[in-house]
Amino acid sequence: MPTMLPILEQLLVLQDRDQRVSRIKAELARIPHELAAIEAAVKAESAKLEQLKQQAIELEKNRKKLELDAESKRSQVAKYRAQSSAIKSNVEYQALLREIAQAEEEIRRIEDEELVLMEQAEQLQPQVRAAQQALAEAQNKASNDRAAVQRRADVLEAELVKLQTERADLARQIEPDVLSRYERLLKSKRDAVVVPIRNGNCGGCHLHVPPQVCLTARSGTELVSCDYCGRILYWPAD
Repeated sequence: MPTMLPILEQLLVLQDRDQRVSRIKAELARIPHELAAIEAAVKAESAKLEQLKQQAIELEKNRKKLELDAESKRSQVAKYRAQSSAIKSNVEYQALLREIAQAEEEIRRIEDEELVLMEQAEQLQPQVRAAQQALAEAQNKASNDRAAVQRRADVLEAELVKLQTERADLARQIEPDVLSRYERLLKSKRDAVVVPIRNGNCGGCHLHVPPQVCLTARSGTELVSCDYCGRILYWPAD
């Protein structure tokens, strides 16, 4: 049976804490993006509603303008009719009648446009109500999602503190030279630095490990490293 050096066991436990700390930090780093996505969903629904409201405002604005235009034309017609009784010339009277007819035709055109805008405004109302409902639902979902994300963040933060405390305690128990060697490797490799020998290959870079290194690792008499990547090697239990 292969024998594992106590220092290797310590390093493996330390490595486990470092890997767990790394995973938690990565998950915590994603939380702002999750929160941003939640806010973006609400913002998108809000923008849809605002666009529909602006359409409704524009329709009403245009309808009121047409209403004023029609009222102006009606006043013009009334003025023409008031003038008609004072006209003596038949030519002038016929010209005035043409002006009245033209103005009345313009009034009908404006009223038709008004009706079109009123129909469009009426058709828009269900869309506005649906968008208001969608926004309310998105805001409610966002509130729940934010709370869930915050709860998860709190749990992760607490776990991170616990692991970092454990890590510090473990590090204090390891010989300074070995710890320094481990941490230099961790900084450069950014993954597992204490790896098993499997099928004669390094568990990190997967290159062949010389037989003498394998024998030394199996005997558990001293720390050995991969000649290629520098990772610390151990012989796994059968």
